[in-house]
Amino acid sequence: MVFKKSVRKVIDVENEFLVELLGFQYGEENVARLRELSGKVAWARGWPQDDRAFWNAEAFMWRHKIEKKMREMISEELAGLEGGRNLDIGCGAFSYVRSVGFDMSEKMLQFNERCVERVQGDLGERLLFVEGEFDSVTAVFVLNYVTKIRELLQEIWRVLKQGGMFVVVLSGRGVNGWQGQKEVNRFSFLQWGEMLESAGFEVERYEKEGLWFLKAKKRLG
Repeated sequence: MVFKKSVRKVIDVENEFLVELLGFQYGEENVARLRELSGKVAWARGWPQDDRAFWNAEAFMWRHKIEKKMREMISEELAGLEGGRNLDIGCGAFSYVRSVGFDMSEKMLQFNERCVERVQGDLGERLLFVEGEFDSVTAVFVLNYVTKIRELLQEIWRVLKQGGMFVVVLSGRGVNGWQGQKEVNRFSFLQWGEMLESAGFEVERYEKEGLWFLKAKKRLG
């Protein structure tokens, strides 16, 4: 009986945190209340400073932040990757191609129904995949948040097959205000392309409906 009451209390606190989160207006009072509640929710503890807790919470918000029309457009642009083995790094709660999903957030992975496999890990560390394992790699609205960006690009080059494609999607308007607190990279469209080229890729880049697309082919060794 005591156990049931304890479980019910945990669920009630989690529900309260989610209700507050969905109505979040980014004011100081809202943050203070959510921070207090997060300490009682295992997957949100340390929010918003803790990166894993931050992105766990954002997993509940992605449908409110990326419009359906934009999701459909991105899916069309990435449709050519379907049929191969794709690694979606920082996959979040939705992958635009059926993928091996890789994310630090267990909630993002839990909600992502397009993952054929789910791998929880840190993009700041060596990717635990073998050389040449993937036909393609995707990074949609991710690279702004990666601290060791050049090391990650080397890892992506390594796990791609010869001639494999690395497709990057970024917002040309920049990261929104709330998620901006986690941004560590802010480069121009030209600079992103140059960085990919220096990592061993042939890059096609174009802009569409406010988004930057960089389709980078692994150069033959």
